[in-house]
Amino acid sequence: MNALAMDYNSTRSFTMTLAHRAVGDIRRGGFRQLRNYVDMCATLAENQQQKDFFAYAQKALQRTDSCYYSLIHRLLDSVDEDRICTVGVNMGFGGLIYGASELKKQADLEGQPIAWITAARCGDERLSELVPKAAGHGSFVWLLDATDTDPAQVVLLAKANPQSAFGLLADPSTLTEDCVKTLAACRNLVVMPLLQTPELTPEVCRAARRLKAQKMFYALTVLIDDETAGEVMQDDWLESMAQETLCCMCARKPGTSDETARKLRRSIVNGRLETGKPVLLLDWDGDVRYLNNRISEYMTFGSVLPEGSTFPLQLG
Repeated sequence: MNALAMDYNSTRSFTMTLAHRAVGDIRRGGFRQLRNYVDMCATLAENQQQKDFFAYAQKALQRTDSCYYSLIHRLLDSVDEDRICTVGVNMGFGGLIYGASELKKQADLEGQPIAWITAARCGDERLSELVPKAAGHGSFVWLLDATDTDPAQVVLLAKANPQSAFGLLADPSTLTEDCVKTLAACRNLVVMPLLQTPELTPEVCRAARRLKAQKMFYALTVLIDDETAGEVMQDDWLESMAQETLCCMCARKPGTSDETARKLRRSIVNGRLETGKPVLLLDWDGDVRYLNNRISEYMTFGSVLPEGSTFPLQLG
C-alpha cells in the first residue's frame, strides 16, 4: 500500500466517524447544529476552493426558512444514514476535497489533464482494474451508463470498491422491484433514473418510489432542450418533482442553445438561495464545469468509454 492510500484511509476513517456524529447532532439540534458544522468547516477550510464552498453554504443557511433546512431533514428521514455518510464522504471528501487536492498537485506538476469524476459503461470488464487504479491516484467518483444494460451489474464493482462513489444512469423501466432490492446492497451508490423529457410518467414514479422504499440515494435526471427548459423553471413542475425525489439533475441535450443554457443555469443557481423551493435542482453541465474550473485549469470530464461509444450526458 502506498503512502497516499495509507494517509487517505486514516483520514477517511476519521471523516466517516465525524459524518455519523454530524447526522445524529443535526437530527437532535436542527438548524442550529447544521449552522455550527458549516461554520466550523468554514473556519478549518485550508484552500480557496474550500473557503468559497463553505462561504456559499453559510450564505444559503443565513435564514431559518432556507429551503436547505427542510431538504436536509427530508434527506435524514428518507435515506439510510449509512448511505448518507458513505456517499457524502466518498464523493465530498474523497472526490472533492482530499482527492481533488492530490489530483491538482499532479496536474500542476505534470501539466496534464486530470479528472475527479469519470464516465464509463456499466458492465465494462476493464473497470475492475480501472476503478482501484484511479483511486490510487486520488480519483474516487464514477458515473456509469446503464441505460441499455442491466443496472444490477454495478453491484460487484461497487462492493469491491467501497471507498469510491458511483452514480448510475438507468432507464426507469429497468428499475424493477427485484433490481432495486439488489442495488440496495450498495452503500456507495446514487441511482439516477434518466428521463428523456421532464414528464413524470407512471413508470418514472414507480421507479422513484421503489428507490425511496429502500431508503436509497437517488436523483431523477432530466434531459433538457430549448423546448422543455422553461418547464423545469415552473413552480408547478417543481412541486410535482418534489413528490418523487429530493434532488433533480438537469442535463442539456446536444444542440441546446447558449441562451437557453444561460437562462437555465441562472434559474437553478438563484433557486438555491430562495426559500420554499421543494426540490434541489442540480446542473450537470454547469455544476461540474464550475467545480472543474475551481479545482485546476487542467481539470476535465474524465472518460474511459470504449472507442466510438456515446454517453447520455454531455462530457465537456
